[in-house]
Amino acid sequence: MTEENVEKSAMQFEVLAANLKADHGASGDLLEHLAKMLESSYPGGTKITRGGWFMSSKRPVEDLIVRFDDYQFQITRHKHGSVTARSSKLVRGVALKNVDVSMEQCIEDVLKELVKLGEKNAATRSALDNFVSGS
Repeated sequence: MTEENVEKSAMQFEVLAANLKADHGASGDLLEHLAKMLESSYPGGTKITRGGWFMSSKRPVEDLIVRFDDYQFQITRHKHGSVTARSSKLVRGVALKNVDVSMEQCIEDVLKELVKLGEKNAATRSALDNFVSGS
């Protein structure tokens, strides 16, 4: 990947991060939006746990886990509505260090890892382009 393409990708993901934050302000549910986008663009590394009754039309995201080779990110919605985010350093699939981070930092870290992943694999790059475009 050329330096120009890397810069373009970084800029696209910065725009996506800003859009996610703006959507959160408009819709009130950043976690739902992020989960939907990750589920469609990075399904192999995304695990979503939904709450509510299984027959209910509304099943909100309770837990979102995004796993990469070296890191795992988890965003959890608690029963009283607060949201916590955690970053874990992985070595051979085992979490060695867990750090609580802000939701914004977690999203930025996920986007950085998606950029790295896209640089390694053309198929993943295509999925990430869909992620950026919101498809």
